Amino acid sequence: MARNTDALNGFLDPGCTIRGDLEFENVFRLDGRVEGTVRSSAELLIGEKGVVEGEVHVARCVVGGQVRGVINATSTVQLLATARVWGDVKTPSLVMEDGAFLEGKVAMEGGGAPSGGTPRAKGKKP
Repeated sequence: MARNTDALNGFLDPGCTIRGDLEFENVFRLDGRVEGTVRSSAELLIGEKGVVEGEVHVARCVVGGQVRGVINATSTVQLLATARVWGDVKTPSLVMEDGAFLEGKVAMEGGGAPSGGTPRAKGKKP
């Protein structure tokens, strides 16, 4: 999950809960629960038992557990097959494995319609 150049900055075990804000500098692995806001310019790894209830503002977010709230990533959001997300996602790149669940709005900045028109479904004429 983590890139080889990134050092693990912190870890929250299952059974542990943080109520409030969580801020970190490098990669943080969450297998416990956070009720509040998570902020970083780095990567958040939410394990299968990890739960976030609140907002996530990071560069990259890999979800294997649950998020109830907003995910705002400046780089990528990756939803693993075990991911369950109830909330909005804002990111330039979204990757969802087969089996991942997402209920909410998705906004992808940096993408959008090709210049000169609106997107169309393949095989359909305007």
